[in-house]
Amino acid sequence: MILFGRTDTGRTRPNNEDSFVILPEASIMMVADGMGGHNAGEVASRAAIESMVRMVEQQSALKKSGSNQEEIRHTLIHDLRETNNKIMLMARENEAYSGMGSTFIIGFVNRGHLFTCHVGDVRAYLLTSQEFRQLTNDHTYIAEFSRNGGTTKDSAAPSPKMTRHVVSRAIGFPFPEDPECSTNPISKGDRVLLCSDGLWSMLPDPQLALILQEATTPEEACDRMIAEANQAGGKDNITAIVGFM
Repeated sequence: MILFGRTDTGRTRPNNEDSFVILPEASIMMVADGMGGHNAGEVASRAAIESMVRMVEQQSALKKSGSNQEEIRHTLIHDLRETNNKIMLMARENEAYSGMGSTFIIGFVNRGHLFTCHVGDVRAYLLTSQEFRQLTNDHTYIAEFSRNGGTTKDSAAPSPKMTRHVVSRAIGFPFPEDPECSTNPISKGDRVLLCSDGLWSMLPDPQLALILQEATTPEEACDRMIAEANQAGGKDNITAIVGFM
């Protein structure tokens, strides 16, 4: 897989609280979208990335080409939980970081499958010769309300003021449930996109699919996506990682 990533502050935010990393030899990619006062969001997203990189580089399950899918999913969930514990500890030990958090996604390609594990509203998409589809569910109150047929676990409807950007799961806060993992087959010619909500909230899926389809390189796809997201308003930090199989 050929991978490329880019991040941009956008047109309205004073600083960039997104972070990303690509580990090309391991076919691993990560995107984190920080949140919190002052620079705490930036700290949370960067620390989450650094923590996950350290752990996945030590995990034998992700290094063995013959690892079974359940072992890989278990490893990714475990590592995200450990990362969450570290970020919460940082917030407890430093008052300036109180309340900081980050949405987070990791993508891992192994033996013809794309594994994703995430919390929050960062997304993964897959473009094949047949379709373009979102692989992840947004962990926001509005999205979960819709998925549950207009009900919530406590039977209370979200406030009318609640937007899709109010996340229900994030690094830096106790997980009500495990991070969500998915496994999807991937083959030569397929194209993968991991991104923060600063991209998908600006560009509709058909536009993202068209850019992925027309781009001749992952770098070209990332550059076009960020440029067009800024043209559409650039209301948030924008991060994209694109992979060509």
